[in-house]
Amino acid sequence: MIDILISHIIWWFIVPVIGAYFISLMSQFSTQWAIRHSSYKIVAVLGFLGVVIHELSHLLVALIFNHKIVNFKLWQISDDGVLGYVNHTYNPKSFYQRLGNVFIGLAPILVLTLVFYALTKITYDSLWQISVIIFFLPSFILGFNLSKADWINFWYGTPFYLIVIIVTSVIEFATDYMPRLF
Repeated sequence: MIDILISHIIWWFIVPVIGAYFISLMSQFSTQWAIRHSSYKIVAVLGFLGVVIHELSHLLVALIFNHKIVNFKLWQISDDGVLGYVNHTYNPKSFYQRLGNVFIGLAPILVLTLVFYALTKITYDSLWQISVIIFFLPSFILGFNLSKADWINFWYGTPFYLIVIIVTSVIEFATDYMPRLF
C-alpha cells in the first residue's frame, strides 16, 4: 500500500510541481532578459498570444470547477507589469471547488504545451512548422510564467489534491491486492 501511495505522490504531485516550477522559472528568466534587452511594451506585445492562452486556461479551468468569475483581462499593458488576470471566487466548503485551485493554478503549463504541440503536429513536415516555431514559441515561452498568485492558488488546493491521491491509492490497492486475499 505504501509503495503505491509513494509512487502516486511522486508521479502525480512531485514531478508535475517540479516540472511546472522549472518551466515557469525559465519563462520568468526569459521574460526578464527580454525586458532588460528591449522594453516592457515590446515584450508585452510579443507575449500577446501566450498571455491570452495563459489567462484563457485559468478561466476555462475555473469554470470547469464551478468557480465564480469576478473579472478578467486576457491581455493588457499596465504600469504594474501585469499582462492579464482572472479573478475568481469559490465556495470554501466545497471540496470540488477547493481541489480546482490546483488545476487552475497550473493550467497554463498544460494548455500552452498542448496548443504548441497541436500547432507543430498540424504543420508537421512543412515550411509552416518553421513559422510556427519562430513566431509562436517566444510568445508561448512568455506565457509559461506562473505568477505568485498562480502558485498561491495552487497551494490552496494542494491538501485536497493530496486527499484525492491518497483515496486513489487506496482504491488501487484494494482492487489489485484485496481479491487475492480471498
